[in-house]
Amino acid sequence: MKYHDGSTILLGDIVTVPVPEGTAKARIVMLGDSYEHLDIEEQFLIWVKTDKILQESSVVIEWVSSNPFAHSDPQYAPVGNYMFTAVDEWLTKNA
Repeated sequence: MKYHDGSTILLGDIVTVPVPEGTAKARIVMLGDSYEHLDIEEQFLIWVKTDKILQESSVVIEWVSSNPFAHSDPQYAPVGNYMFTAVDEWLTKNA
């Protein structure tokens, strides 16, 4: 897999992604083209592999610090620390 600039995406890369408040940092933990992954929660991994929900052109990221989508509103489902995101011009590797 490649970033928009042509460089190779590697597991463990720290990336910046856009969020409503600006940007947030995350770590690449799974690649969509190979399903190669780092040490991630077993139940999450089973779900992703069983349901084949990770697109070939996407990755799974894990938030480095606090989850920018976390909330305490009981009206909505809780938010996990993993997120699927497309590999596009908005996913940038930190230098």
